[in-house]
Amino acid sequence: MKKILLLLALFCSSAQAIEFQKYPILLESSSGEHVTIIESRDKSQALIKVVGVNSPIDEVVFLTDLKPHGSIEAYKYTFDGEQRALITKGKSYSCCNYTLYLPNTRQGIYLSELKDKRSTAISEDVYAQYQAQQEQGIQLKLAKFDRDNSIKQSQIALTAATKELNKLCGKNITTTVNWQELDDKILQTYAVGAYCAQIATSLAQQCKKQPAFKAKAQRFGQISCEFADELKLRHTDTLIQFKTAPKAPNQAQFVEAYLRNL
Repeated sequence: MKKILLLLALFCSSAQAIEFQKYPILLESSSGEHVTIIESRDKSQALIKVVGVNSPIDEVVFLTDLKPHGSIEAYKYTFDGEQRALITKGKSYSCCNYTLYLPNTRQGIYLSELKDKRSTAISEDVYAQYQAQQEQGIQLKLAKFDRDNSIKQSQIALTAATKELNKLCGKNITTTVNWQELDDKILQTYAVGAYCAQIATSLAQQCKKQPAFKAKAQRFGQISCEFADELKLRHTDTLIQFKTAPKAPNQAQFVEAYLRNL
């Protein structure tokens, strides 16, 4: 009954059947990553499987939508709560240029097509994997926003900034964030760690430029960071209170000017 799968009718939640092409598009990078694309009949969607990558998406089959992506097109899927480009598709003389983008990376992986290795058996196998993974909820799990990991990555950025601050200013000054007050939208939209590390980073730079500034920095033991609608910076004898407003311009200059005049 495997031959039946050549039509590859996939029933989505909308109850509309998607018919897929009989033969896959097989792609390979110079460093060994492999990609299989099975386009829908109207080429508006595709099943895509990436193999050979150090990423949670390795060997997972995603149902993607082909959408505009700047001046080109991209097969897009949902990962960690947001829609992302998995494979970009540009035009070339013969047909297309394909580039793979892994989650949380900006560097694309260029792919070349393997036209002599196409097989209907590959399409059948990838479709069967997609069905099995759907039943296990693998794609759904990867599509959900990972709040804990987002906080962890922000904490890593803060820790790095704190270490540099402590080294250059000679004082243990920590940055605290009330993570429970931050909703998922803020964590998904902004690099919270980078925003909240601005005070520590600026203090460290001042200590590096002006050794005399160390005495001023060493008065403080803590930096508190909040997200707000208006950019504000205040301090007490031992605490720097920072309210960052992501849409406020020139934050780095604002922070530097304030700290320079402590």
